[in-house]
Amino acid sequence: MSDLRKKRLRAALLPALLLAVLLFSAGCGEKAQPPEPDQPKPAAATPPPHVHEWQDGVCRGCGEICAHEWRDGVCTICGESCVHDWRDGVCTICGMSCPHGRHDPESGLCEDCGMEAGHSYLNGSCTRCGAKPIFIDRLRGVPDALTIAAKKHGKTETFHYPLEEGEIVSGPHGTVSVEDRKERDMVVYTPYGYDPEKQYNVVIMVPGAGHNAHFWMERLNRLGSAVGRVKGCELLDRLIEQGFVEPTIFVEVEYYLRGAPEEVAFYFARDLRQRVLPFLAEHYGTYASVDERGELIAAPEHFGVAGASFGAMVCWQMLPESTDLFSYWALLAGAYNHEEEMAERINESVSAEHPIHWLFAGDGKLAQGWSSYRNKLRELDESCACLEMDRNLSFIAVEDTSHNFSSWDIGLINSLQVFFHSRFDPAQTEALF
Repeated sequence: MSDLRKKRLRAALLPALLLAVLLFSAGCGEKAQPPEPDQPKPAAATPPPHVHEWQDGVCRGCGEICAHEWRDGVCTICGESCVHDWRDGVCTICGMSCPHGRHDPESGLCEDCGMEAGHSYLNGSCTRCGAKPIFIDRLRGVPDALTIAAKKHGKTETFHYPLEEGEIVSGPHGTVSVEDRKERDMVVYTPYGYDPEKQYNVVIMVPGAGHNAHFWMERLNRLGSAVGRVKGCELLDRLIEQGFVEPTIFVEVEYYLRGAPEEVAFYFARDLRQRVLPFLAEHYGTYASVDERGELIAAPEHFGVAGASFGAMVCWQMLPESTDLFSYWALLAGAYNHEEEMAERINESVSAEHPIHWLFAGDGKLAQGWSSYRNKLRELDESCACLEMDRNLSFIAVEDTSHNFSSWDIGLINSLQVFFHSRFDPAQTEALF
């Protein structure tokens, strides 16, 4: 096509193109819109968080190793149980103290951590080995270990618990004047290494008639031919050092009210509740405490009583109304009268909340009336739902000894086997009451 012809063709088409552009722009009266700016793209969906699937302390999904936060030997994060590495009874991995679930009945060593773990009795049987208490029943049965003088000695301190000047005490058993004596003594024995910041079990020692608070702690007594003469505080040193009893506070308390056991018991129980025990709670490391008014907040599962002769008779009379103070009782060579009344009082007063965890009684087999005492205990076994022989009640007559300090000391050794190491099952207790 020639250049002239091309020019003529463009000239003919140009008007038509201009008209088409004008018509397109006009449309149906709508104006052309500028292009919209770019819109942000929607955010991508967030994937769900990773949930660890722990197995043996490692996540099966991501391979992360659990950091472990332990509670009672179990990790609160992954649920893994600690494989304990025991050292001195404490796990070096999780910090848990060994529960001493099993032990060798002869050596007393825990089968898990190797530490010494004595018997722990529930309803008369050891929860760790199934054994029952083996009580000494003859004079020469005292363990040879107690013939060895202790290398470490506890400390004794004497305190007075005062009576108001000219005080006259009165109650259901009459009125008694104590004007002749304005204070009474108590001797407190603390074990070697005593730490006032720690808590200790406490045994209240109640001496026989006419004996003061120094008599047992400081007098010399022959336990048996192999033991020789030993003071009460020295016997306690040996018992603790040889592992027969854990470090414990012993307190010998005197009483001076004269009269029948039930009369003396009324006032003595009052003094224990209002004066002696609050003093110990405030000044010594015990499980008890006092409130802002100075009143006792008792801890009966950590307090026991050991009475001898007339002291045991006094303890019998105050027992039914004092189980909120003491759960353990050793009543040696001192019985009670009015058997039916005693059984009734015990049944009415002892509760599931404050049970008798163990009541130990005993006497020398050469003592006059020992069999009568044993029979009284058998009657209580039959009459009292809260007491059962060989479960939380026992009576041991010691061969070759009489109503004397030898049998009483052996009775103390026997009772300390179960004091604070025995429990009367609360569930079964509730069912009985």
